[in-house]
Amino acid sequence: MPKKRKAGAYNTTISITWSDKNRLRRLAKKIKTTKNGDVYESDSIIFNRVLKDYMSQHPTEIKQSTTLTYPSRSQDESQQGS
Repeated sequence: MPKKRKAGAYNTTISITWSDKNRLRRLAKKIKTTKNGDVYESDSIIFNRVLKDYMSQHPTEIKQSTTLTYPSRSQDESQQGS
């Protein structure tokens, strides 16, 4: 299970390579034009759109529960000091 989030927090930080971020930003749709220039979708909006599309195209890959990124030590191991 992922780390618990703080109350009121909606976003988290994920680590991706700069090249992947640049590829992601190429999918941004223009929202509006202001006097200072064009405004495009945020990274979180793009990521959400890409994730929804992927999940709809690959439903068999969706697990019933969230998985951990890294293994955690069991309670007994941490008490042994190893």
